[in-house]
Amino acid sequence: MHEKGGAVPALRVSTLTRSLAALALAGLASGAAHAQSTVTLYGSLDGGLRNLVNGTKTGGAALTMASNGVYNSNRWGIEGKEDLGGGYYARFVLEAGFVLSTGANNNTNNQIFQRTSTVGIGGPFGQIDVGHQYTLQHFVVKDFEPFDFHYLSITESTAVSGGTTGRDDNDINYRGIFGPWVVRGEYAPGGVPGSVAHGSTLGGGLNYHTKTIKLGAGYTHKSNPLTATSSQYFANDQYTAGGAVTLGPVDVMAGYSLDLQDTPASARSMTRNQYLWGGLRYQATPFFNVTAAYYDDKNKTGGVDGRKGVAIIGIDYLLSKRTELYADIDYTHFTGVYVTNATLNLSGHQKQTGISFGMNHWF
Repeated sequence: MHEKGGAVPALRVSTLTRSLAALALAGLASGAAHAQSTVTLYGSLDGGLRNLVNGTKTGGAALTMASNGVYNSNRWGIEGKEDLGGGYYARFVLEAGFVLSTGANNNTNNQIFQRTSTVGIGGPFGQIDVGHQYTLQHFVVKDFEPFDFHYLSITESTAVSGGTTGRDDNDINYRGIFGPWVVRGEYAPGGVPGSVAHGSTLGGGLNYHTKTIKLGAGYTHKSNPLTATSSQYFANDQYTAGGAVTLGPVDVMAGYSLDLQDTPASARSMTRNQYLWGGLRYQATPFFNVTAAYYDDKNKTGGVDGRKGVAIIGIDYLLSKRTELYADIDYTHFTGVYVTNATLNLSGHQKQTGISFGMNHWF
């Protein structure tokens, strides 16, 4: 017997201490299991040379450093994900572009995260991201874009994906994966007081995936402001469809996109852009592949036609898991009003031939 108020036996103290420590560790482990989080820094650096015959108004060749990324856009980003438990998670992405040769931001507005800035949540229902991000059409088309959105300054992929450089502001993007089906939805409010539709974007899409076949289709409706300060707006509808077939080491793909945009009432007309493209990828070895594609853009505005055709062949060789060498040769042909369109054709020549080569490293 121990006297009341006497010392607690050493054995009991030791047992109690171990029990409390075990409970504390169990609590920490339980919390970690439901609140694991990761933050990843990633990026891509692309540099090389590009020579464009008829790249100047005088007809000479334009030799430039591919410091904005001919093959892949130069970027760096931060991606984070937190496990909320029960199959749910929270995520964010902040991504910025830069010019390799000067280190400057790759935009005229000096925005930092002008490529992507989103926060979202995901779970068994799918994933929802909110912010500045790729358009719904971008995700739909990715399955059957021959160059997988590489060589964006040469191909017509950015124009097909729509938005501002292929992205939308104030965007709510949904993706749900249900077996082989991927359901997509997009809504971007215009943010104009007194009008829900003004400046808004609304779209839906569907992709189907198997080991050998990929199919996709999407529709987007935009209510574009007439001017930056106008309360009037006009409709812009885009319809996209395409697919890809895998035959051993070869992927064959093709796509179609029709963009219909009302013009101001004074013009009494509609701008019609029709895009057709097709191509193939050949994975010759695990380290070397060849891709060839053709893109056609036919435009009609107010009864006036313009056309742009681009044929391109590119090769890619992996030096390691993170470093690759690339090269391409491409031919562009302008007809109609596209010949004198200073936005699409700075040199004003009908035919241009380009050669690019460089190195891309990502981390």
